[in-house]
Amino acid sequence: MSPTKRQHNDQISISKNHKKRKLENQIAEINSTKYLLEDLSNEIVHELFEYLDSYDIYKGFYNLNRRFQNLAINSNVLTKINVSTMSKVNFKDYYQNIFLPNRNQIKVLRLSNPFTTDLIFSPPRTILNFVHLEKLIFDKVQIKYFTKVFCHLKELSKLHSLTISLAAGYNQQSLDRIFSNIFHLPKLKYCKIEYEIKRLGDEPVQLYFTHRDSSPIECLIINGRFPFNGFQNLLWRLPKLQYLSINCLVQSYYNMEQEKLTHIELKYLKYVSLKFDFINFHKFEKVMKKFFHHVQMLRLTTGYNEKCLNAKRWQQLIMSYMPYLRIFDINHQDYIGKKKFTYHHIINQFNSSFWMEKNWFFTHQHDRKKQSTSGILYSTAPYR
Repeated sequence: MSPTKRQHNDQISISKNHKKRKLENQIAEINSTKYLLEDLSNEIVHELFEYLDSYDIYKGFYNLNRRFQNLAINSNVLTKINVSTMSKVNFKDYYQNIFLPNRNQIKVLRLSNPFTTDLIFSPPRTILNFVHLEKLIFDKVQIKYFTKVFCHLKELSKLHSLTISLAAGYNQQSLDRIFSNIFHLPKLKYCKIEYEIKRLGDEPVQLYFTHRDSSPIECLIINGRFPFNGFQNLLWRLPKLQYLSINCLVQSYYNMEQEKLTHIELKYLKYVSLKFDFINFHKFEKVMKKFFHHVQMLRLTTGYNEKCLNAKRWQQLIMSYMPYLRIFDINHQDYIGKKKFTYHHIINQFNSSFWMEKNWFFTHQHDRKKQSTSGILYSTAPYR
């Protein structure tokens, strides 16, 4: 974090603490003089609202009297709606009195229960009434509810953040469609998608993008089994990508036709974090050479591929194709099958002047006692 950004965050923290102490002092003064709740000024009430959830404000103040009803409606807190913990009965009441009349003011919306999604977006085109929506979160939602409104999301001009956590039971075609539609959102900067495999033997989703549009996404996080065969295809459609994290990049057992893509330089891509699952290192090396020229932070979790531990190969790759790399963080678990070749030998390969000059240091630990051919190699000081 830069000094300027850290200083800015410190100033925000100090300001919040000051406001909190001021509010506590005011409340203490009110308690000492036996004031009633109705005696609080509008400014103090609004400060109180900042520490409460929108539904708590509605339940606690909306039906108190006309004044507090107006304060609740005009509160900035109501621009951030989280209905993940409401029962169906409570939500319907809240929906009629607060949500429905004020949906054109909502900036942040989080939904996790299927009945809320079905009610709010029925019919699906009603999502267009959320004209100020900037951040949308679907938490453990069924795909069928999400796909109903997806085609209308691209018409929300202020939507820049999308988080999707899919409930179990997806099908491949639905995920293909979701990934494809995400690239049609014209203002999207942040996207996080999570999904689970139904059973261990299932194939990861195969991505057949049906369009040639590029996406404005700058931060992409994928928590799910993502096919390596679609990796280049994905990168090619994200020219403004800055941050990429995929927690399970997997090799497909089925052949997938590769598109012939023109060259693209990801000049904004600075941070990459990937976890491999039996990926051919030679193929991944080609991707790094093509797309990772401007990467500054590279974090890899790999396993059971001895070629990932070739220090000289990494050195040549970094020197020739990743000149801006500052942080190289690797965690590799493996079993070294060659006789008279252990993790101690591997560590020595990472002790050359190249690694020392960059302050990149590595160590290892064994999985079992007295088995020097089995263990984990990892970075010890990735932030130096």
